[in-house]
Amino acid sequence: MTSTLFFNLCGAGYFLGLFLYLANLAIKKASLRRTATLLVAVSFLTQIAGLVVRWHEAGLVELQAAERATGLTLEGAQRFVVYTRHPPWSNLYEMMVYMAWGVVFVFLVSEVKFRIRFAGIFALALALVSLGLASLTTDAAIKPLVPALQSWWIMIHVVSSAVGYAAGTLGAVLSLLFLVKAKERVSLSSVAAGTLVVSMALFLLLGRGAHLFTTGAYRVKLMSDMGGDLNPAGRFVGNNFHPYYVPSPGVGLVMIATLVIAAVAVALLLRARKDDVPQGLARYAYFAAFGATTATIGLILLNAFTQMDVQVPPEVAAEMVVPGPWRLAVESAQWDLALFGIAWGGQLFLLLALLFPDKLRSLMADSARLDRAAYYSILVAFALVAVVLVTGALWAHYAWGRYWGWDPKETGALVIWITYAIYLHARVTYGWVGVPSAIIGVVGFFIIIAGFLGVNLGYFADGLHSYGAG
Repeated sequence: MTSTLFFNLCGAGYFLGLFLYLANLAIKKASLRRTATLLVAVSFLTQIAGLVVRWHEAGLVELQAAERATGLTLEGAQRFVVYTRHPPWSNLYEMMVYMAWGVVFVFLVSEVKFRIRFAGIFALALALVSLGLASLTTDAAIKPLVPALQSWWIMIHVVSSAVGYAAGTLGAVLSLLFLVKAKERVSLSSVAAGTLVVSMALFLLLGRGAHLFTTGAYRVKLMSDMGGDLNPAGRFVGNNFHPYYVPSPGVGLVMIATLVIAAVAVALLLRARKDDVPQGLARYAYFAAFGATTATIGLILLNAFTQMDVQVPPEVAAEMVVPGPWRLAVESAQWDLALFGIAWGGQLFLLLALLFPDKLRSLMADSARLDRAAYYSILVAFALVAVVLVTGALWAHYAWGRYWGWDPKETGALVIWITYAIYLHARVTYGWVGVPSAIIGVVGFFIIIAGFLGVNLGYFADGLHSYGAG
């Protein structure tokens, strides 16, 4: 049995568990909730089994590489060291699988401690997104570890980062739930406006800012279709591979329209912020912004399935590393789609809150409990990200001969830690309990996205940790 089989089984279990948690919102039976949690726990153990098998598969690859390089048959302690030095989190595919593990692990712990309704829905949805991204990664093959990764520091460093970032993610989810629940402190109009502001920021970032408005184009990676095997099309500049980007037809203009509609909706919602549930024009503007977001994502997906024969200029084709035919696919914009999907999910949740405010709030835990659970989650995240920084510095000294070099990933982890330090300091010193700390908690999730995925994918800057841009 391969690790992929275990990961597919755990993904199916998470999906069914998500369905049961959703059903539990309508069928309020404790037995249904317990069944869902038990299924998630079994699926979690299945994922652990998959990680163990993946470690075994990687160990065999390392042994073959070492024996081929030395011409010797390794035995005893030497064989054990080589066999175990390649844990299952050394490339982007494995990291996304492992991040799903971290999110589910933190959720299960919180379920034992707090039993927050909706937490399982958000956690499993994010875990499935992470597993889906892993399945779309074009380079999932196990390869021998580069020398910089051949260190036992990888064990503590990566485990701490996965659980720490997952705890921060859960803290953001609980903070969002608090903002929706605490109607005596913040209106749904304000929360809806904030949701659209975050969505606009994502659209501007992924649309490449001013480039979107000056060209009217949203660009995605061109893929080479080699008998059904998709790989990014591009060329090498020096030793670095640069994917080739082409406009996704029509998406740029729809995205610009979405930004304009969202901006108008934000202005109207803020104007009506004293009303808990917006009415009239502000309400319909939010619905229009949600519809525009849906249309943008839908058009990206439509192009991914229909743009099968994309032509490029001859001078560009001559420099391509992989030959045609070229096309668009989901892999052309998988990471953008994941982030757009998260923004869409947040907008959908607020849409339901605007339509059924009393019903939705009645399903939630009380605001004090949500605030306390968010606080403990972020406290854990703060501690573990500190471990990430310390072990990362020690590992960097071992691998590169320096403790700190302001590499983008190092800087990103530091910013994440500082964000949670501000959260805790504001609560303890200034008494920013409730809405102010919840806003910081939600923002922390997007800083995690920027510091983890943004750097790994080379969105912000190339560094020693950028291994997914291709």
